[in-house]
Amino acid sequence: MKKIWNSIARDLWIVLLDIVAVNASYLLALLIRFFVNGEFREIVNTTYLPAFWTFAPFYTILAIAVFAVLRLYGGMWRYAGMNDMNRILCACGITTVIQVVGTCLFVARMPITYYVIGALLQFIFVAMIRFANRIIQVEKKKVANRKTPVVPSMVIGAGETARKAIVHLEETPFRAVVAVDEKSAGKWLNGVPVVADYGESLSSVRAVFIADGTLSAEKRKEINDKCAALNIEVQDYTGYLSNLGGRIPVSSLLEMMNGPVRISVDGDEHEYVDGAEALKALRDHYEVESIEGAKISLKKASSVPYAGYDAWAQKHKENTGEDVSFF
Repeated sequence: MKKIWNSIARDLWIVLLDIVAVNASYLLALLIRFFVNGEFREIVNTTYLPAFWTFAPFYTILAIAVFAVLRLYGGMWRYAGMNDMNRILCACGITTVIQVVGTCLFVARMPITYYVIGALLQFIFVAMIRFANRIIQVEKKKVANRKTPVVPSMVIGAGETARKAIVHLEETPFRAVVAVDEKSAGKWLNGVPVVADYGESLSSVRAVFIADGTLSAEKRKEINDKCAALNIEVQDYTGYLSNLGGRIPVSSLLEMMNGPVRISVDGDEHEYVDGAEALKALRDHYEVESIEGAKISLKKASSVPYAGYDAWAQKHKENTGEDVSFF
């Protein structure tokens, strides 16, 4: 009980917004249902509004208690994700049952549309209260990224790994402008057009990211050879997105950065003429903490970057001939 109370106290401003949300949603449901031709029907003033105001204090307390039990307070909402959305959905489902049962048993039976519209509005309001911060931060980062030079890139593949690659690249100076997959040609993947053949688009990109686990070793070698002839950087994201646990090998990223780059290592920041100069200065294993435009924040990693990496790197080298390593 003390833990629940502490989480509520820590997020008091969210609690206050929730109090407004859970009551405003059902009041708005009455307005939407009955406010026709500029006035309420008589039954609203005599029955439904008094019933709403009578039950509102009890519903507010019960709703906040349900939200607290389902851990909707005390979270790091700037990182809100699907698990948080599932808890919000569950909490709103439980409070809808409370609203239906409570009004029917203790005050008055309300119209079905009141319950349906109210539940929907409450879910929207409660979700927006928690996801607004993340949405704002994501949009701010997108605006910041638009102000920095980007590297047009190609993603080979159109499956889940390719989708992850496109999303990941949005957080870096690279930007996917085309995806390649013969079966999905003519479609779009996360806003990126999918074409059947990579050859025609190579002239318009400076980097290629392989994100197709079904691609044969021969096809990978063909892509590497063609890109090498055109001086285009190639990275294999198939193993990275499947096995790397979210850590990023950034040596190739720095090699592609021709302009000034800032590197922050454990809070100690340095500026370099380009990525190549930064590579010369970094002589250890590092993990990426964040990428903001031309600023890359790193922290020192252990001598073994993570369990299973050496085995994956060896297999990757055998399949593609490419030596993948951290700094």
